[in-house]
Amino acid sequence: MWRKSRTCESQTLHPGLRPLLPLLLLPVAVMAQATSTPPAVKDDSNARPPVTASDLQIVKRAREILDSPAKWNRADNRECPPGMKTFSLYCAFEMATVEVSGKAEHRGAALQEARFVIDEITVNRNYEHRLMNYNNDPRTTFADIQQVFDIVERLIALRLKTDASGTSPVRPSVTKADIEIARRARQLIDSPAKWDRNPAQECAPAAKTFSLYCALATAITEINGAYDDGEATIREARRLVAESPNARNYKARLIDFNNDPTTTWADVQKLLQAVEERLLKQLAVNPPAK
Repeated sequence: MWRKSRTCESQTLHPGLRPLLPLLLLPVAVMAQATSTPPAVKDDSNARPPVTASDLQIVKRAREILDSPAKWNRADNRECPPGMKTFSLYCAFEMATVEVSGKAEHRGAALQEARFVIDEITVNRNYEHRLMNYNNDPRTTFADIQQVFDIVERLIALRLKTDASGTSPVRPSVTKADIEIARRARQLIDSPAKWDRNPAQECAPAAKTFSLYCALATAITEINGAYDDGEATIREARRLVAESPNARNYKARLIDFNNDPTTTWADVQKLLQAVEERLLKQLAVNPPAK
């Protein structure tokens, strides 16, 4: 009886409307699919959440967890079971996050800052999982892991300070002071006799010779009153080094470029000159607000 009634209704439908029937029913089908399938949550690998004092505690605790080569797990798989005795870089951060905040946060601020630091110091390596792949990279040393903790702590402290004052440390605008820094760095190593190939990021206050990094660090300190690793001049220098032919072999770009046997004093001077020229162009295009 029901089937016959449906047939009769179909037969009484105006012939000109029958071809439109699938189109009339399409919105209903789309709505049914939309209500039955929840939208997927996108995992943004470049998310930069705001930092809090807890993030500073997390990075300090992560360093304590992984404070000796004997505790370092060089075969990370991003699985961190309870009771583990050795820790990868990722697991040190995850364990510290759980201890401080009470839960794991894969895209927490401390973990994300660590990923961005690895991006900076491993240009052109194209890691799929930055923390795991950097940890497992045969070129990575325990000292490199500790350096990641140190840089992340400084960056978080800087973000806390600048966020409180309403400014952003991420991409500083270029100022005349940045131009002065580039020029001052070039002056500090204005002859081959003043240039050295210091393999560390340690710059003596009364030094007579300077590596590329120390020339920039000294110039920043002299002109700004304190060293800032995110300062525009040193960021631009790193970008330029990243464009050099041997950049893919560098871990710490400024130090490794400076110490590369193929790098000459003239190359260092040329790079600092290029930094100044780039900063001048940026300043002309986007002058700071008065």
